[in-house]
Amino acid sequence: MDLVSQYTIKKIDNSYILYDADIISNPVLEIFDRDYHSNNKQSLSSDLLGEVGIGRAKVVYFHCDNKNMVLKHYFRGGLVASFVKDQYFGFDIEKTRSFKEWRLLKDMQKLGLPVPDAIAAHVKKSLFYYQADLITQKIENTKTLTDVLLEKGLSGEQWKDIASCIKKFHDNNIYHADLNARNILLTEAGEVYLIDFDNSNFRVGSDSWKMANLARLKRSLLKFKKNERHFNFSEDNWSSFLEGYS
Repeated sequence: MDLVSQYTIKKIDNSYILYDADIISNPVLEIFDRDYHSNNKQSLSSDLLGEVGIGRAKVVYFHCDNKNMVLKHYFRGGLVASFVKDQYFGFDIEKTRSFKEWRLLKDMQKLGLPVPDAIAAHVKKSLFYYQADLITQKIENTKTLTDVLLEKGLSGEQWKDIASCIKKFHDNNIYHADLNARNILLTEAGEVYLIDFDNSNFRVGSDSWKMANLARLKRSLLKFKKNERHFNFSEDNWSSFLEGYS
């Protein structure tokens, strides 16, 4: 297996760490351990959160090397999660979920797309399976689109800004595998970011996948509206969104 790359891969026992040495000088295994951060209160930032913003994955916000960081552990979804919580089949570390998401984030950052900076990816290997983690830099002063809409409505221009952001990704042939309202972040200054690119990739060809991406987002918004009494989303909002996308 060729471990040569433009970034650094560090092997510790049966673990591999892919990292950007310009951001973190010498990552150790402890920074990928949720329990370590929970017990080491000095490493935590002001909030230790669960599932906000990144679907079923649980995250820890912590402070390291003068930066606020986000640790995500990869969990299985669907029926298989009842039997195998966080193990994935695979032999090639470059094809693991964390390594692929880390490299995709770096590629998107080079394209100038609004995504969190990838800091380090971790894979713990066994004979046939692996477990994975990802550390990114925290985007400060943000809320998920879900949380914002639970508090207040957005103007037509704000919906257009969200659509314009997503279109930038689509114009660069980026397919977001789980485009939903919890994976869109809004800053206090009105900037828009996308997060959680697990299983996402560059995708060319027909534009049908782009429309399917938008349909997925709308389904998530309608689901929140159905389940939350004060969720501020309407068909007029979606019309503004589509206007901004086009």
